Amino acid sequence: MPMNLSHQSIQSIEELVLDALSRVCLSDGGPDVVSAGQVYDVVATGGAVRILLDPEHLAEDQQEALAEAITPLVESLPGVERAVVKPRPRSIAQRDSLPGIRHVVGVHSGKGGVGKSTLTVNLAVALAQQGYAVGLLDADVYGPSAPTLLGVSGRAEATAAGDRIEPREAFGVRMMSIGLLLPEEQALIWRGSLIDQGLPQLFHDVAWGELDILLVDLPPGTSDVHIAVAQSVALSGVITVTSPGQVAIDDVRRGLEMFADLAVPCLGLVENMAGVACRQCGHVGALFGAGGARELADLTGLPLLASLPFMPRVAVGSDDGSPVAREHTGVGAPFHELAGRIAAGLKLEQVQEQQTEVVL
Repeated sequence: MPMNLSHQSIQSIEELVLDALSRVCLSDGGPDVVSAGQVYDVVATGGAVRILLDPEHLAEDQQEALAEAITPLVESLPGVERAVVKPRPRSIAQRDSLPGIRHVVGVHSGKGGVGKSTLTVNLAVALAQQGYAVGLLDADVYGPSAPTLLGVSGRAEATAAGDRIEPREAFGVRMMSIGLLLPEEQALIWRGSLIDQGLPQLFHDVAWGELDILLVDLPPGTSDVHIAVAQSVALSGVITVTSPGQVAIDDVRRGLEMFADLAVPCLGLVENMAGVACRQCGHVGALFGAGGARELADLTGLPLLASLPFMPRVAVGSDDGSPVAREHTGVGAPFHELAGRIAAGLKLEQVQEQQTEVVL
C-alpha cells in the first residue's frame, strides 16, 4: 500500500477501495481481483482514486470488462469523487528496493524557480542533524545544484575496491550529483538511452551504505527523468514543492497526475516563498501569490506539510554552501519542523538529536 503522511482520510479511502475490490471476482468461485494480483495498486489523491490493473495477471479483454464493472462501484464509495481505472505501465513492475536504504523519497516541483533544490538540501541537513542516516541524490540532471548548495567541489572518486562510486559527505549528508561526474563548465545533453541507462547507475552504482532515507532532487516539470526514476527504484513517495501562485499550482497538479499513474503517492505539499517580510517594518507581502497551496491541499486532500516564507538568509546560505538547517533555531527551525513531520510520517525510528548548532 502507498504510504501517506499524517492524513488518515487518504489512507482510509485506499483501504475502503481495496476492501470493496476484494469482494469482486471475475468468475464464480474464483479468487477476488485483489488477492489474484489483478489490481496492482490503488493511489488516492483526495477524492480522485486511481486503480491500476496488472496486465501480467489480466488479459486485455478482461481489463476493459473489469474497468466497466468496478468504476461505478468505486465511485459509489464515501469520499470518492472520481475513479480512474487503467493498466499500470509495464515498466514499473521490475523496480527494486535499494539494499540498506529504508526509504527513497523524491522531491519534485511542477515548475522551476520555486526553491525545490534549496529546500531538499536543507531538509537533508535537518534530518542528518536529528541523527538520521541521510543520503541525497541530485537527479536534477538539467541543472545539478547540490554541490554548490552543500559547498562541495571536485570530482567524485571510486571506492577503494574500484567497483562503485564513493558519495561525498557534507553536514552529515551523503551526496551524489551528476555535477560531480563531469568536468566543470561542461554541459551534458540528457535524453533517450542516456537517461534510461545513466540514472539507474546513480542509484545502484553509488556506495550509499545504510540509510534511513535517500532524498532524490528531481527536475521540475514532467519528463523522461521522472519516469526513469520511478522505473529504477521503489519510491516511498514524493514531496511536492510549490510557490503560492496559480501558475505553479497548475503545474503541480500535472505532476501529481503523472506520479499517480506510476503508482507513486504524494506524501504532502510544501509551499515555498509564501510571502516576503520587510526588513524595516516586518510587513509580509505576497510577492509570489497567496493561498494556492492551501487551496490545492483542500482540493486534493493532501497534507500541507509546511508553508515557508522567502528568507534572505536561506538564499545567502545557498550561495555560500552553508545550509541554514545547520541551525536548530531561527531560520533553520522551519526545516527541522518539516523534517520531524516527514520522519514521523515515514515512521523512522526516533534517535538522539545531534545538538551541535552552528550560528552564522
